[in-house]
Amino acid sequence: MENLSWIPGSVGAAPVQNIGAYGTEACCVITAVECYVPAEHRMMRLSAEACCFGYRDSIFKRELQGRVVITAVEFALSLKPLFHVRYGELSREVEQLGGMSLEHIRQAVIAIRKHKLPDPKQLGNTGSFFKNPVVSRAVADALTERFPDMPRYEVSNEEVKLAAGWLIDQSGWRGRREGKVGVHESQALVLVNYGGATGAEVMALAHRIQEAVATQFGVQIEMEVNLR
Repeated sequence: MENLSWIPGSVGAAPVQNIGAYGTEACCVITAVECYVPAEHRMMRLSAEACCFGYRDSIFKRELQGRVVITAVEFALSLKPLFHVRYGELSREVEQLGGMSLEHIRQAVIAIRKHKLPDPKQLGNTGSFFKNPVVSRAVADALTERFPDMPRYEVSNEEVKLAAGWLIDQSGWRGRREGKVGVHESQALVLVNYGGATGAEVMALAHRIQEAVATQFGVQIEMEVNLR
């Protein structure tokens, strides 16, 4: 769980989003979720399999959205240290802290997040707003030919995950401001509210970013937030 350090939110929200960072997701350690079903006045316990976890997704964002209240989450942690540092910046930060250990991974993740992400107490923001798109290997290979420095992460023999933040940055949006809203200067996945912006203004900005990425790369990036 060290890779998930410093993600703002609550325990109950973690399975809804299946929060993840630096190659680790909440579903890797969640074994069960307990919920209250208001319409039926009863409790319900779902196994990890029944939660239908996916990339920034779960049954709580789909079939059970708005229908249950999560009251408890059960985690199972390994007694043997598991190190996940396949992201370059995380690996480098861990080495600078003195080498591989769970404590150093946590310290590194916190340091990186503090450097790259705005504190919501100081600057209103949406957090990580877009999912990293998963595309076919053929699409990824074609893009790599055009953009050799494009980050890519192997998902399977058929699919490759691209970095949404890089796509947004290369489309000219990182650090760009439009009225009361904009894209954070250090992390292109984060939309910020400079004060007084409405939800509609944030959504309008998000749609313009999606259109820009689609035009530049032919790739659709999806929002990872729940909208109501």
